[in-house]
Amino acid sequence: MTLQGLALVFVLVLAPQLPAQGQNDAGPKNQRGAKEAGRCKAPSDWDPKLQFTPHQSSYALNDLVQLSCAGEYVPSVPQIRCISNGTQTLWNRTATCKGKCPKPQWDERVQFVPSKNSYEENEELTLTCPGDLKPSSSKVKCARELLRVSSGEPVYGDAWWGRNSTSAWMLIERAVECIETCKRPQWDSRLQLAPDKEKYKKNEEVMLSCPAGFQPSFTHIKCLGEDQPITSWNPVYTDRWVGRDSGGDWTRIQSSVECIETCKRPQWDSRLQLAPDKEKYKMNEEVMLSCPAGFQPSFTHIKCVREVQSISHGKPVYREVWFGGDSGGDWTRIQSSVECIGKCQKPQWDARFIFDPDRGLYTPNEVVKMRCAEGYWSSAVEITCVKLYPRQGSSISHSGWIVRKDTGHWHRIEGNMTCVEDFQVVPGTLEISSTSIKLNWTCRLPDVCQRMRATCRLAVPSSPPCEAEEVKGEEMLHGGEGTFTCPPLQPFTVYSFTISLPPNKVLYTQLITTKESVPDKPEKLWLDPSTGSIKWQPLPSCKGKIIGYQLNITARRAHNGSFLEFKQVMVNQSVTQYTPPHQTPGSKYTVTVQGLTATGAGAASVLEFESYVSVSGQPLGPWPGTAVVVVVVLSVLVLLSAGILWFALSRKRKALPSKAEEDHYTELQPYENLDNYCVVKKTLLAEEDAGKGGQAGELLLQPLSVLEASGDSQSSAGEEKME
Repeated sequence: MTLQGLALVFVLVLAPQLPAQGQNDAGPKNQRGAKEAGRCKAPSDWDPKLQFTPHQSSYALNDLVQLSCAGEYVPSVPQIRCISNGTQTLWNRTATCKGKCPKPQWDERVQFVPSKNSYEENEELTLTCPGDLKPSSSKVKCARELLRVSSGEPVYGDAWWGRNSTSAWMLIERAVECIETCKRPQWDSRLQLAPDKEKYKKNEEVMLSCPAGFQPSFTHIKCLGEDQPITSWNPVYTDRWVGRDSGGDWTRIQSSVECIETCKRPQWDSRLQLAPDKEKYKMNEEVMLSCPAGFQPSFTHIKCVREVQSISHGKPVYREVWFGGDSGGDWTRIQSSVECIGKCQKPQWDARFIFDPDRGLYTPNEVVKMRCAEGYWSSAVEITCVKLYPRQGSSISHSGWIVRKDTGHWHRIEGNMTCVEDFQVVPGTLEISSTSIKLNWTCRLPDVCQRMRATCRLAVPSSPPCEAEEVKGEEMLHGGEGTFTCPPLQPFTVYSFTISLPPNKVLYTQLITTKESVPDKPEKLWLDPSTGSIKWQPLPSCKGKIIGYQLNITARRAHNGSFLEFKQVMVNQSVTQYTPPHQTPGSKYTVTVQGLTATGAGAASVLEFESYVSVSGQPLGPWPGTAVVVVVVLSVLVLLSAGILWFALSRKRKALPSKAEEDHYTELQPYENLDNYCVVKKTLLAEEDAGKGGQAGELLLQPLSVLEASGDSQSSAGEEKME
């Protein structure tokens, strides 16, 4: 037995001992195979489409296995071999099945090299086109691309890749086609093209440049293909080239592109701002100049030209010359340089000022005329911008405005200047009463002041029941100031107050409502005998808004006129009737009714009546004539007795009302001092009593509140005792 055979036997004997010595039970594994008693096990985790020839469960050392794939697939390697690395056996390489890509359906003129119906993955092809045509991609290859994952399994598809101009592989998004090409244009020989080729694809962008001191008329160009022939009998085809202008738009090149001379950016004031901002400018290219706020360039537009400076060796020597555009649009040669000149900004005063000339910036010492818009006035006539000396505590000088008024002297402007109205109503002087309107006015223009006319008129024609007379208030105003007062007016009426110039220029107009006054007295005050209610006609809001009515009720003994009681009732503006509660038989009542506005109570209407008996369930009223004598006798006896008893008890204590009386009326105290009965407390209508035939409510110590009531419903008011 040879030495190699003994080593193999030794390995086979020791192999079962390895697990007991702490080795992995499965043994060492590798992506290319697995060890199995000195043999290579058939790969089970490789591509399932792979087919092994010969087909066995394991292979001996150095066995060579041929690979194939099912269907249209091919193996990535044609064969594999079982080898040993000294400690284990394994496959010398891994393999997978690769799909074949069918020939793509691109431009039918595209020619494939090699030409086949299908191609393996990563197989590189060369594409060509007939004649002068050129494929959009000359080198392509097919690759498998993961499209999606379906049911946990990846789904692959064919994808074609092509080399770009930098030889990098890029996915081909569109079909490869045979495209037109353009020959290199025969323009200025100094032009430099990038990329530099003899032929360019259609729409391929090419960048142009020139030697130092020159610039191409177009920096980027591209070819649109062959142009149509001029004549059919002798067709001549030319390439159509377009160039990109400074705005980024593509323009057809009519003649050719040339290297034109350029001028360097001028080295003038560092504060100058050039637009467009470039290091080089073409000949006659117009450039706009600007400066920071508060400054203005001596020329706002410039352009460069080249002039012959001298002749050297028979050739002209050129130099750059800049021209500036003046305010009149003419071009002037710039002798020295352009600077940012400090100027004065247009004053930001009253917006009603009109400047002549009207500009955003003014040069120093430039006189500017200034006036106010029509209808306004200012004493300033001219202003000018000057350099002001530094203020105390500052070392920086600045510019400012001075003004020349009627005196002809210039003086510094402090603060802002304003336009004032030619005619003005003095603020705070408008006085309005119930019968007059008064105001103070001023006028600054003498010509205007002599022709003004002030008028007062009714703003709206009056209508019943409020009849207002038309006023004839009209006055010619003279002088620089004065006071105008409308003639006697009516309260709570709208008047048109106007000051104008002939023929129809209005200087001031306003609608003014005169203040309220107390109302007139209520009309047709009467006692309804069927209900015992006092009724009156509602008052119109002619002299002021009616907010309610005030009733004063005084009770006296009918037989001798002595005072019994007094009460005051306030009702809201919707109430036009009132039922006095607890009319004492044999009493004489005096009732006054006054309308109320915000100004106060108006004139009173007076009503007097007497009450005799009170029958349960029936209203109070005069007695029948047949019972007058009997009643008079009985009344005298009863009154004498009651008077004596009342006089005695009133000195000790005040009588308390019964339970029934507490529900329906409040006892009134005798009033002993008629000189002071104007001191009266306000009372409130009780909503509960409004539905009970006008009985009095309970005493409420609070101000009168307005209650809503229908025109034909009865309402009653709460009442208070006079102390």
